[in-house]
Amino acid sequence: MSPSENDTKRGSAAHEHGEHDAPEVAPDATKPLPEPVEEERLLLATNLELLKHTPPEAELDTASIIAEMERLRDEIPTAQTDERPGLILQYERYGHLLTAQGRSLGAARVDPSSPYFAHMRLESNGKVRDVFLGKTTRLDHGLRIVDWRHAPVSTLFYRYSQGDEYLEEFGGRESEGTILLRRIVGIAEGELNSVHTPDGLYVRHGTTWNERTHDRPRLSGGEGLAARVTMHGATSKRKLGVGAGYRVDKHLPEISALIDAQQFEAITSDDAELVVVRGVAGSGKTTVALHRMAYLNYKAPGQFRADRMLVVVWGEGLQRFISKVLPSLGLPNARVMTYERWAGGIRRRLFARLQHPATEETPAIVTRLKLHPAMLRILSEYVQSRPGEKTASQVLDDWMEVLSDEKLLRDGLDRWAPGAFSSGELDRALRWTRQQVDLMSDWLEPTEDSGSAADREDGHGEDDGPKLLLDAEDDPLLLRLYQLRIGPLPVRGRSGKPIRLAHLVVDEVQDLSPLEVRVLMDCLDHKQSLTLAGDTQQHVLQEAGFADWEAFFDQLGVKGSSVNTLKVAYRSTAQIVEFGRKVLGDLAEDEAPSVVREGEPVELLNFANHGECIAFLVEALRELGRAEPNANVALLSRTEALADLYFSGLQRGDLPRLERVTRQDFSFGPGIEVCDLVQAKGLEFDYVILLDVSADTWPATPAGRRLLHVGATRAMHQLWVTSVGKASPLLVEASS
Repeated sequence: MSPSENDTKRGSAAHEHGEHDAPEVAPDATKPLPEPVEEERLLLATNLELLKHTPPEAELDTASIIAEMERLRDEIPTAQTDERPGLILQYERYGHLLTAQGRSLGAARVDPSSPYFAHMRLESNGKVRDVFLGKTTRLDHGLRIVDWRHAPVSTLFYRYSQGDEYLEEFGGRESEGTILLRRIVGIAEGELNSVHTPDGLYVRHGTTWNERTHDRPRLSGGEGLAARVTMHGATSKRKLGVGAGYRVDKHLPEISALIDAQQFEAITSDDAELVVVRGVAGSGKTTVALHRMAYLNYKAPGQFRADRMLVVVWGEGLQRFISKVLPSLGLPNARVMTYERWAGGIRRRLFARLQHPATEETPAIVTRLKLHPAMLRILSEYVQSRPGEKTASQVLDDWMEVLSDEKLLRDGLDRWAPGAFSSGELDRALRWTRQQVDLMSDWLEPTEDSGSAADREDGHGEDDGPKLLLDAEDDPLLLRLYQLRIGPLPVRGRSGKPIRLAHLVVDEVQDLSPLEVRVLMDCLDHKQSLTLAGDTQQHVLQEAGFADWEAFFDQLGVKGSSVNTLKVAYRSTAQIVEFGRKVLGDLAEDEAPSVVREGEPVELLNFANHGECIAFLVEALRELGRAEPNANVALLSRTEALADLYFSGLQRGDLPRLERVTRQDFSFGPGIEVCDLVQAKGLEFDYVILLDVSADTWPATPAGRRLLHVGATRAMHQLWVTSVGKASPLLVEASS
């Protein structure tokens, strides 16, 4: 069964996962409705009728109130002294009424087609009341619909289960009582379509209702052992609560004894070769690259000293991840750095006046221009044709000239990348780069009013400009120009010995540009010992990187003399691997990989709104936390804003060890971490929940396919994919 439009309209938490659905109780139109369904149906009818009443604020006679305020305004100055306070108070009261009315009319109204998604019944001080959670609050004419994001009482729904006693503080006062009833309801087009109770799930099909009592999705199946569980089906029958064997530390385990023959061949390749390790997600690319470093160091410790080895990674999360592994491989002195940190540090060392951090406001079109493969050719031809001094100042002049010379850029792009940029796109990029050049010129050669650059750098003048002078993408441009104009990058200062790496590993190389990789390669010693690890199916940075290995090698001017394709997926279960391959569609490369273990089906969960989804996840995550306390879970979204929304909602559930990851500061330990998907690239988690893979946020574009593939393949044991409203066409395609 696929998440069709009909499923979307139901707006229920009913899950779709093909033939793995549990048997349903056969519908019988002659049978009475289940008690929870009948009760919720009657409550919905009552609430919809009450919603027809006009809110009290909207019933105010605005014109009469304004006329009365004008009368009072004229009367107050001439009134007796003892009468004025009362008149002023009356005037202010009318003003407050108008303000409240304006706020009410400007606020979102409760949508009768889907007024709420949850219902709880509370008993407190001998009184029983029903409270309904929706996207907007309405508390008049007997209605008790509250906004799940803001109403304090909504925290009871997220923090407690049916039958629990509660004690909370609302508005400075303690509230004590019992949760008599707690349900998630699916309402679409004003009709009740599903009722989710602690005992089961009831779903409407036409005029009949089906009862599903045992197929509520649960996060389970992980054992937390080393990634090589070779028994097929070992986890397919696991139930919640079998996670006693989890590794609490989620860093790479000791797996040297588990290297397979194909991986061993890549690890022991000739030390003089460029070795490329490609393969599907979870096939061991990073493992092979790191073990190759260890092998070379063991084989020839004098030639391959650890302190002359460098691992370049995409993000800080992966940097911390790998740094914990190297000591166990006998490489405690090997360095692991992100490209941005490595290049930025060298730039600050070589260019004394450029000590400031790069801006984070770079337009995408500028990033694409500066990191385009054609820039390698443009820079090379420019330096060859323009004699200049071998100084850092000359390199800065070169940088400014290249980025402001429209003819140079247009001619170079027409020659080396015809059609890569439209005239309008290049115009937009040039507006930004020319502004940068103007700011840089003012910074280096200031007017008398602005003071000298040195004064400003020493803190003696205003420091407004430098923060906008450089993009992160300027670092590889400046370093490449330095290499072309002056020579090898020095170890220290501008006159130190050249950087000569004994071995270089570039992980997740598909998201680095040929320009960035070429700068790194020219820091190798005469052996040119290099390992590139990547998977073009996981290329997620649209303004940089590459999706074609042959084109990449051609742009670098080298050949991959040893390309190793790893064909066994060790990280994820067969079900996750299959789903990840399906979402790629025609972008899938090679044949389907082999897998080493079976697992739970991928769950596709559709909801009417985010509040309903969060309510469901709180319950599932709380249950997982009790059963498998050592599990780590990642909730991954496409945007930062959506991650914020879900983190805020999950916080209301008072879930333990819940963290919002904003700078790849993953714990690699037990707990729940929420972040945008790109931050998790290259990492793995016991369980992954992809948030809101919906039609309006996740179209079936190549970028969308690769990003969804990356998110799905972060999961080791189980994967859930949620959507709100209409599911992404990628989910429809993957589940067909």
